[in-house]
Amino acid sequence: MNLLILRLLMGVLIAFFAGKLVSKIKLPAILGWLLTGMILGPHAFGLISDKLLDASWYQIILNIFESVMGLMIGTELVLKELKKSGKQIIITTMFQSLMTFFVVSLFFGTIFYFTNIPLYLAFVFGGIALAT
Repeated sequence: MNLLILRLLMGVLIAFFAGKLVSKIKLPAILGWLLTGMILGPHAFGLISDKLLDASWYQIILNIFESVMGLMIGTELVLKELKKSGKQIIITTMFQSLMTFFVVSLFFGTIFYFTNIPLYLAFVFGGIALAT
């Protein structure tokens, strides 16, 4: 178990510094965190193994981290600023959502058309893309 905790801490530290590095080239830090997770995860280098991801104590830590991130995001939101840019936020959100749905549906629809898979599944995939 100690080795699993050490691996988790190493992964968090590497992700933190990768986020700082990515921030220096004017990209969001979360991009560095995501790339680090993909590289160190069980399907690449395996530093963060399936055994670690399935551990019950890891799920507790994960829930705590998610709560802290939600609080950090919530403290950055200012109601007055949201009201000023409310129309722009709604338009941007609707445009991005609809474009995501249409692009994913069109992409899978094209593939499904040529492989004789029912086309309605392309819309299901488009809906799933909206939720992620």
